[in-house]
Amino acid sequence: MGMVFAPAINAGTFGVAPQDAGVASATLNVGQQLGASIGTSLLNSIFAAAVTAYLTAHLASAQLIGRQALTGQALLHGYTTAFWWTAGIFAGGAVICGALIRSGPLPDTPKEKPTAYIRTTNKARESP
Repeated sequence: MGMVFAPAINAGTFGVAPQDAGVASATLNVGQQLGASIGTSLLNSIFAAAVTAYLTAHLASAQLIGRQALTGQALLHGYTTAFWWTAGIFAGGAVICGALIRSGPLPDTPKEKPTAYIRTTNKARESP
């Protein structure tokens, strides 16, 4: 994880002006937090749906194998389904990242100082 997040943050804040570094870092942090919460809720929903579907489909076998065994099998099915979805999401992300990553060194950013534009009016020019 450390070999993924640190370079991602570094690439996300590369080339940002020093006065905007805090905003860029905060934006990346918000993106991470939102992605983690949405991902967790999505996988939880997939898990719950898989467990419910398994229990509904195999309810008749509860009399043969027992209630605890059916519950254990349903949980195993839910975890397996959620893990396969996770693997698919990671594989899709790897393909997208592989397509978007540029090869070669990053271009140098110009070290220009910001210029301030002062708006002048005719009254300001005429005053002594």
